[in-house]
Amino acid sequence: MDNILSISYLIVWILTFVWYHYRYHTLDGGTAIIGSYIVWAFISILTLNDPFFAIMYEPLKVFPYIYLYVMLMIALTPTIYHHFHPTSGIEVTPTRIYTFTAIVIIICAILQIPEIISNLGTGFMKLFTDPDAGKDAYLDMSIDTEDAGSVISNIPSIIYNSLADLSVFLFFFFVATKRSWKITIPLGFSTIISFLLPVFKGQRSGVIMSLFTFIVCYMLFRRYLSKRVNRYVRIAGITVAIGALLPVAAITLSRFDTRATGVTGFVTWYAGQSSLYFNNYGLEAGGTRNGDRTFNLVKRLIWSDTPKNYIERRDKYHNLEIDDYYFTTFVGDFTIDFGPYIAVIIFVVFNAFILWKIRTNDDTIHDHQLLLLFLTQCITMQGGMYLFNYADTAGLQLLTNIMLYTYLVYHEKLSKVFPAETNGTEVQES
Repeated sequence: MDNILSISYLIVWILTFVWYHYRYHTLDGGTAIIGSYIVWAFISILTLNDPFFAIMYEPLKVFPYIYLYVMLMIALTPTIYHHFHPTSGIEVTPTRIYTFTAIVIIICAILQIPEIISNLGTGFMKLFTDPDAGKDAYLDMSIDTEDAGSVISNIPSIIYNSLADLSVFLFFFFVATKRSWKITIPLGFSTIISFLLPVFKGQRSGVIMSLFTFIVCYMLFRRYLSKRVNRYVRIAGITVAIGALLPVAAITLSRFDTRATGVTGFVTWYAGQSSLYFNNYGLEAGGTRNGDRTFNLVKRLIWSDTPKNYIERRDKYHNLEIDDYYFTTFVGDFTIDFGPYIAVIIFVVFNAFILWKIRTNDDTIHDHQLLLLFLTQCITMQGGMYLFNYADTAGLQLLTNIMLYTYLVYHEKLSKVFPAETNGTEVQES
């Protein structure tokens, strides 16, 4: 019965992929997201049939799969709207905020270089020469996590991490709008640092989430890029992806090669567990975390007893059937935090707001609308296999996106009241 349900879930996403491209054959962010859901659903079947991991799952049920699919489709509503209402140009708000933000990102990225260089020999290279290097780095990171969120240190690193996803958006935005290459090129190199920093800490998820962000952002902007630029970006992207996945493979070998099931078993468990654990516990976790994960930063401003990191949170909610050590998709994060009913309300209200804000009446889309769409696609792409990636201190990334969006909206309104000589430019699709 478990195989029938998991295979049926896979088939539903395959049919959704076909429906998505039936009328408009354009490949975009939705293509990457729904395609990834098909991959994770397929891998979940593999891990479900792995004797070593099969005992870790409870019998599957029909309704949790239905609930998960409906919630994911609600989250995909803005992406679906954008797909069925294609635009060929970007209407740019006349402002210097993009250049200013890019310069801040570049400066903060440069300030990370000494740490990267110092770790090349003791951290990065050891991943390929020392079989225990990845495991040791992960243990060191776990120890450091006990103080995470309670102290402020390394301000440039905090600023850079809070702008990490936004740096990818700005890079593609600069390429699409043909901004100065003096800023675009160093900004592109700055985004690569987001792949390197997690490696030194033995974190695979950080590298993979950065890769997902890059993929979904490229797919969002590809229709606004020329054929030549698209070709160059694909080549560079594949190169970066391979370079990023090599240390991930080394970390995986270091941490799991000696386990009974081997590396392959743990890879399939890692990538395919989210829908299975959601099915088991997403709707019945034995309680709720009351927003302590998904709205952690907001709650910490109001209630001082809010857990500052995942170690404190797991200790506080030890009574729950599952915690964030396991993946339950970003839908699971919200259902475990607020319960299945309130989670539906949050999803409907949030995505209805996004849909309202990204609606277009002509052949162009505003830059701030693209930014909102990028945010929703990051959430759905990253969270399909993982969790809600803007939880805890990563909520700063969500905050910076909201701040930039708010600035752009009000700047556009002011520019209409007090028009300058240049009212914006458009980038036509090639």
